[in-house]
Amino acid sequence: MFQKNQELIIDYFRTGRVNGDVMTQAHEPLNVMDSTTDYSTKTARGVHLSKPLAFIILVIFGLTLVTASLLVYNYAACPRTDQLANVTKYEICHCDQSKLSVIPLKTERPKIEPIETTTEPPKEIVLSPSDLRLPENVKPERYYLKITPYLIEGNFTFDGEVSVVLTVLNETDQVVFHGVELTLHDVKLYGREDGRPVVITRRTEEPLRHFHIVSLGQPLDTGKQYVLNISYTGILNDNLHGFYRSSYEEKGVKRWIAVTQFQAMDARRAFPCWDEPALKARFTISIARPSNMTSLSNMDIIRKEPHKTLPNYTWDHYSESLPMSTYLVAFTVTDFQNMTDRNFSVWARKEALPSAAFALEIGPKILRFLEDYYKIKFPLPKIDMIALPDFKNGAMENWGLLTFREIAMLYENGVSATMDKVHVATVVAHEIAHQWFGNLVTPSWWRDLWLNEGFATYVEYVAVDAVEKSWNITEICILDQVHNVFQLDALNSSHQLSVDVTASEETDAIFDKISYGKGSALLRMLNHILTDEVFNAGVTDYLNAKMYGNAEQRDLWSALTTAARKKGDFDADVAVVMDSWTLQTGFPVLTVSRDYKTGSISLSQERFVLINETTQKSPVWWIPVSYTTASEKDFHSTQPRLWLKGEKAIVSNITAKKEDWFIANIQQTGFYRVNYDQRNWELLIKILKDPKRFQDIHIINRAQMVDDAMNLALTGRLDYKTALDVTSYLAHERSYVPWKAGLSALGYIDTMLSKGANYLEYGRYVLRLLSGAVDEVGWEVTANESVITAQYRVDLLASACHFEHPDCMENAVRMYANWMLAPNPDAYNEIPVEVRGIAYCVGVRAGGAREWQFAWSRLRAAAPAERHRLLSVLGCTRAPHLLHRYLELALRNDSGIRKQDVVRVFSAVAGTAIGQPIAFNFIRANWQRLRSFVGSISTLNLIVKVVTRRLNQRHEYEELKRFVTESCSDLGRPVQQVLESISANVQWRERNYQTIVDWLLTAEKIAEAS
Repeated sequence: MFQKNQELIIDYFRTGRVNGDVMTQAHEPLNVMDSTTDYSTKTARGVHLSKPLAFIILVIFGLTLVTASLLVYNYAACPRTDQLANVTKYEICHCDQSKLSVIPLKTERPKIEPIETTTEPPKEIVLSPSDLRLPENVKPERYYLKITPYLIEGNFTFDGEVSVVLTVLNETDQVVFHGVELTLHDVKLYGREDGRPVVITRRTEEPLRHFHIVSLGQPLDTGKQYVLNISYTGILNDNLHGFYRSSYEEKGVKRWIAVTQFQAMDARRAFPCWDEPALKARFTISIARPSNMTSLSNMDIIRKEPHKTLPNYTWDHYSESLPMSTYLVAFTVTDFQNMTDRNFSVWARKEALPSAAFALEIGPKILRFLEDYYKIKFPLPKIDMIALPDFKNGAMENWGLLTFREIAMLYENGVSATMDKVHVATVVAHEIAHQWFGNLVTPSWWRDLWLNEGFATYVEYVAVDAVEKSWNITEICILDQVHNVFQLDALNSSHQLSVDVTASEETDAIFDKISYGKGSALLRMLNHILTDEVFNAGVTDYLNAKMYGNAEQRDLWSALTTAARKKGDFDADVAVVMDSWTLQTGFPVLTVSRDYKTGSISLSQERFVLINETTQKSPVWWIPVSYTTASEKDFHSTQPRLWLKGEKAIVSNITAKKEDWFIANIQQTGFYRVNYDQRNWELLIKILKDPKRFQDIHIINRAQMVDDAMNLALTGRLDYKTALDVTSYLAHERSYVPWKAGLSALGYIDTMLSKGANYLEYGRYVLRLLSGAVDEVGWEVTANESVITAQYRVDLLASACHFEHPDCMENAVRMYANWMLAPNPDAYNEIPVEVRGIAYCVGVRAGGAREWQFAWSRLRAAAPAERHRLLSVLGCTRAPHLLHRYLELALRNDSGIRKQDVVRVFSAVAGTAIGQPIAFNFIRANWQRLRSFVGSISTLNLIVKVVTRRLNQRHEYEELKRFVTESCSDLGRPVQQVLESISANVQWRERNYQTIVDWLLTAEKIAEAS
């Protein structure tokens, strides 16, 4: 599942139940089992018999039943082939029982006692609320699923029938499975070989863990197979999880669609199942859909037929899938159209379909590259990619049916910016990479989620770089997957990469930068340690060994160790090295101290944290150390020359001259920061400030030094004078990656000073750094500009306008005003696409209600990329009443703001010093309303994070802590991370505010004098 600048996602909002009796009216009769069991609790009335007579009659009845069963068993006809294909009614037969999938409807069953259905767990079972795992007594082998959604106003529901072939692993008298927000109408269990019914004595539900428990009158035999038949109804919810409804408008007509999103634990909202990643099974899916619509699922359609009881409905029957986890099952019912390139298809709304052309162009290229990269052919007959109007995640890797938010799949020339194209390419690559890592080989449990997401994130850059070499996207990878992740992993409340999860909220919380970004960064580090050849060979061996099964990280380490030892270049156990990175929280800072007389170097390590809790013992890592010197200038040899092998410190001789600078961690391939002694920092600053020689240092290492220095100063490990001296070299830097690192690092100071009296001095300092680069890059966008240049211009101009650079403001305001004056602004917009976001924001910020209302009126009719921009710029206004209005509109179903975009609205409002307190006060005053509307723990966590990130005074921290305690302590680890971040802000302000102000005043005097 793809995630960029948002945490991805499990919803736990509980919608209302639907009365199952109402739901079955006018629907196709269930064809999986009879409903003959009496659930009534009334006392029976009628003829009363004496006990002896009743006993004689009972014996005669039993003998008759046994005789009849034997006759049926020996002489009944075999099921016809067409019946097998249709998954319809069967009679017990003396044929190949291995083909029997769904048990007969008309098997005679002995009358059993009434079954009590309760929501209370049986007394004989002790259920721990913290334990999510199902009992390991049975394993699903095959699911036969039939589902019928009803896209009707006032009746957004679905009917379902599922037959599950189970293998008994341990003798048990219970069958336990998952189901939530489902009304089960009929539950039957049969022996697969003989078709005999198994008596069900009790059905119970344990809502906390979404368990349904079926208690049996006799134990199931180890090694035998049984078939569980269930008919049920469910809700097509509007919370973007499970099987949910979505809508869009076309020519003023509202159209409804039904789609799925199951990761991590929401397949259970669509059908009763064993909803754990290790419990793989084969799925045969049939979907009933309105005849004027289309369905899609993981596999290819093998047959269509008219619905027997629902007019204007058609059954689509799909071929059996390969073994896969429940979270990868997917199906959609839409009226979308498609474009196809052999086995690759893209689907979208009719009006949006032309914008899917780029995805169709790059998708097959990436697929072919990854088949070669993994040396394993894609095993399914087709891939469908579908762009959805409402989708909570960026995208989802369902096997053979990739689902996307529209902005992540659609690229429209003249509307989408260059970086939008990059975004589409990386998301497509990420999801296709998952077809091997995650789908073909799946983690045994969510603790190793990073094996999915870390690998897909790493490979997305490898794949896009392979098919679009001119983009130089591997440089951007450092910013996204190293620098960006350091911020979260520097918290004490961060988590291990491979982390146990024992509650739903904990599973939700690990879909974060650690699993995605840190996982990717560590794989990149390991690749540089082992070399491409060894790393890729080990990965391929791992995939082949675990194909169609499950794995843990130790399986990957074993394959890589074997591959490395075959080559002979690396004799350590990969597990020993990498476990120090995946089983420990955080990352190290490597401190380099040089003896300039002897040439020796001392290396020491400690954990890098924002708030140092001295009572905690600092962990140690196996740190690969690559380095170069002024004399060598070798920035291409990234394999380690030294190791800290789980040691606190080592001393080694080096050949650097005392006047040479020394740089460790070449191209920042290692996931750690580097600090130097003061003299080495001075040597580095000297070379950086030399306009003719600073490019002797690799572009990534220039970015690394800026990012490391500013963050070392942030935590008190380096004085701010030295760190800010490093940033001052940016005045003559003309490359994107160092500038982006500099703007990000300086952005923290911007946030901390934005409410202070000396913010003007800070703004003037940044403008002095920017002026040369801004003048050079300008506003004029040339044809066929590189990706790096396009993003470089956007970031520079955005920063310049943020600090009210005169030319920047003039250009932006003029462009926005001209757009407003256009006769048809929805059709005519001469602002270059690349800089529209900047011009829009400045126009709204400099204007008033008219300018804001103009942007708002453009929102509803905008294409996905334009809509994405407008959602952000509407928060640029300085008018408090408009910001309040925008937040109110975000919580209204009729406003045109989709639920998937609520976080973007809050982030936009809270992104300024004016809007932040408005947004924070709004969520406190409307918390219960917000919770009810959003319906998602992960979304609530994101909102809390974005509206509080600018807090930095002690009274603000106390207000936040009180709010968390009183209203949202149940949000888990993410909200604790928010508290820790704000506590760090408070400490920083108290420790560094005056130091920064003094440095800025001195720098301004020097600038004026020169």
